[in-house]
Amino acid sequence: MITICLLILIFSILKRPVGRLTALVRDVDWKHLAQGVWNKIVAYSKRVGRAGSRIVLKFYYTLLEGDLTATQKAMVFAGIVYLVVPHDLLPRKVLGWFGVLDDVGVAAWILERVAKSITPQIECKVEETLDNWFGPVVKIA
Repeated sequence: MITICLLILIFSILKRPVGRLTALVRDVDWKHLAQGVWNKIVAYSKRVGRAGSRIVLKFYYTLLEGDLTATQKAMVFAGIVYLVVPHDLLPRKVLGWFGVLDDVGVAAWILERVAKSITPQIECKVEETLDNWFGPVVKIA
C-alpha cells in the first residue's frame, strides 16, 4: 500500500493521471494504516523537535479526520511515510541542508493541496499532541 500511495504522490506531482492507482486505494482503512506509522511519527518527532513535528501531525490528523478524496488521502499518507522514514532521495548526511529540500518540497506541495481540510479542531489536536510531547509553549510578554 505504501508503494501505491508513493506512486500516487509522484504521479500527482508530475501531473500524470492517477485514476487507476486511486481505484486501488478507495476502500483502504486509512485509520489502520495511519496507526501503523504512529511509532515512526513519534520517533521522527523526537529527532526533529516541536517545529518539525507539526506538519507530520497535521497530515496525520487530517488523514484521520479531514474531508479528503481517496487521492488526497493517498498523497497525505505517502507524505507522512516520506517524511518519517529515515531514507531520503537527497540524503542530508551527504548533502547537508540541501538534503532537507526534498522533504520540504514534498510537504509544501501536499500541504497546498489539503490545506482547506485542516480544520481548527485538527490544529488544536496537533498543538495538544505537541504540548504533551514537548511541554506547553511559554509566551513571554
